[in-house]
Amino acid sequence: MRSVAIQGTKGSYSEEATIQLFGNNAYIQGFSSFFETFQALLMKTVDYAVIPVQNTIIGEISSAVKLFQQTDVRVIDVLPLKIQHVLVGVENSNLNEIKSVRSHIAALEQCRDFFEENEQIAKIVGADTASSIRRVVTDSINENAAIGSPRAAEIYGGKVLSENIANQHKNQTTFYLIENKLEF
Repeated sequence: MRSVAIQGTKGSYSEEATIQLFGNNAYIQGFSSFFETFQALLMKTVDYAVIPVQNTIIGEISSAVKLFQQTDVRVIDVLPLKIQHVLVGVENSNLNEIKSVRSHIAALEQCRDFFEENEQIAKIVGADTASSIRRVVTDSINENAAIGSPRAAEIYGGKVLSENIANQHKNQTTFYLIENKLEF
């Protein structure tokens, strides 16, 4: 079984992309940053990494692309993945009482129109979409919500407060499956 590094955790879009690429034939290791993800690949503690590089709404995922350009890695597959952002709260929450929303910076940017329509809601940058949902559910504060996938909401027991909140309904992120070119 191959090991694959991702930035994110169970329920993240990177995990979803990895499952589409490998099925159940991969051991997925989540990291909190793109730097740590690349480091695991370059140090050969994993066989591959799955990295988001381009989104139809915000364009280049600059922090990931920068590391991609600075390292000696090879792209071995490309996967365009449909992104369906939902707003997730806890069981007793409702959209009207939300005061803050946590998510990965790229997801927050993809939902800019939602925040313009809801100026009273503060944006909080989280490590990734899935861990943001997990934290909101764990904290169990009705005024807090997160942006992520319906799958992450289901995994962590969150309540979907609003669907399709990205600026465009045809939201897609391109992921690269990469490997280390260098041999030790």
